Amino acid sequence: MDVLLVDDHPILHQTIGAVVRSIVPDVQLHSEMDLGGALSRAHQLKTLELVLLDLGLPGCSGIEALERFRKALPRIRVAIISATEDLDSVRAALDAGAVGYIPKTSLPKVMADALRLILGGGIYVPPQAMHAMQPARTPPKLSDLRITKRQADVLRLLAKGLPNSEIARELDISPNTVKQHVHSAFRALGVTSRTEAMVVLAKMGIRED
Repeated sequence: MDVLLVDDHPILHQTIGAVVRSIVPDVQLHSEMDLGGALSRAHQLKTLELVLLDLGLPGCSGIEALERFRKALPRIRVAIISATEDLDSVRAALDAGAVGYIPKTSLPKVMADALRLILGGGIYVPPQAMHAMQPARTPPKLSDLRITKRQADVLRLLAKGLPNSEIARELDISPNTVKQHVHSAFRALGVTSRTEAMVVLAKMGIRED
């Protein structure tokens, strides 16, 4: 398994690297200091599973690095590692397709649990942000929702951070059909945005049963 860490602070490479290796001993961890190098390296890695991306890279403002990465490599899962912990930043990252948001101030155990969840296909949202964004109703699992199998498929791909265009290609349906399925699924979840949907799906563990 290949994991790419993108941050301009060498000490963080050591810290995060140690946490990643503690949960995946045979991981191939790659490090880059800027977005250009990260994009180049990511294109070269054939078994890249996850990118851990800082929001404060040189030459990039805020969410720009994530947006550029998602545009260049939409199928690669990207999680944010950031010193910024405000709700607006978390919400913006999830809306832009991140599959997790891990504050740099997190304790090693919390960071390890977050990475374990993300590597297992889940979504990590900091507890404080989870509480703030929590919709009034949270179904415990997908099978409790009155949605079709196709709508459930769309939700799973949305939870992975895929944009509607990629979901359409993955399921071999039109982008307009994806929009209709997303609208119906959001209504069943009791949410009105992608961010709220990802929070609910994260709490559900994206489970069927």
